[in-house]
Amino acid sequence: MTNTFKITEQVAERFYRLPKVFFTNSNYKKMSNDAKIAYALLQDRLELSIRNEWFDEEGSIFFLYGNEQLGEILNCSKPTVIKIKKELQKCALLSEKRMGLSKSNRLFLLKPVADMDDVRALNNEEERVESLEPQQKLNILTSRSQNSLLQEVKYFNTNDTDFSDTDLNDTEVSIHQEIGKLEIPTSLKDVLMQNQDRLMDDRIQVMDIERHYKAHAGILTDYQYASALQYSLEKTPGTIKNISARLTKAVEDKQKWLREQQQTSGVKLKEETVPDWLHQQKERRKASQEIAATSEMDELSEEMQLKKEQLLQKLRG
Repeated sequence: MTNTFKITEQVAERFYRLPKVFFTNSNYKKMSNDAKIAYALLQDRLELSIRNEWFDEEGSIFFLYGNEQLGEILNCSKPTVIKIKKELQKCALLSEKRMGLSKSNRLFLLKPVADMDDVRALNNEEERVESLEPQQKLNILTSRSQNSLLQEVKYFNTNDTDFSDTDLNDTEVSIHQEIGKLEIPTSLKDVLMQNQDRLMDDRIQVMDIERHYKAHAGILTDYQYASALQYSLEKTPGTIKNISARLTKAVEDKQKWLREQQQTSGVKLKEETVPDWLHQQKERRKASQEIAATSEMDELSEEMQLKKEQLLQKLRG
């Protein structure tokens, strides 16, 4: 049978879908080709996530891929994976949700957004292509030189060539290794792991954090220092240019807050002053109660005496 469908032919005819809006919308046109292709690859893997039942309570599909796995899927290095993820996140095409320690983060692929300018651009492109004569179409396709095509292929997948030695030190794997080597409590390491993106973005040297912690040991407990560190990394606006100075300020603020809490909890409530007239009234009521009790005892004694005499008379008779 020569007219049957062949498995190899079916596989060869499968394609990844690349949204056209990536090439018309200003929000996506500046994305690198690596990021655009990565989006197409992840979009194709949505079916695999469905089979794995990787979707949350709201029905949103997610991926459970670490940077190493993404590097294998996208056929690129870890620095390139981090760069691609940041591009997609910046363009609101990828969202990452942290799930806590020892759990893989969830990656959510987001839909691209088109506007009426994209609609007009795509319609104009289709109309222009349809209106061309066959010879004109051929001229357009053959007008591009072989050198230009090779130039595009050359820069298509840069992998590690765009990264200097300094950039390679800012990868997630190196951050993990550096944090693991620090001689600091686990609570501080947990904070650094949670904020590794900030560490990489601001090029913060984790050794500076270790030195600052050791220089201020004893001023705060480990958990109090971890709280100050977390606040510094999460709440500081802009770029942290000097992590030591920022931590010093955070430690001072933490100390001030602790002193205020201690003063608040140590204040005793002012005792209520009893007015003289109320105090006298209480004394008179107490004296009256004592007199009444004495009278009752006296009455009881007379009654018992009477009963005693009656009993003696009966015995004599």
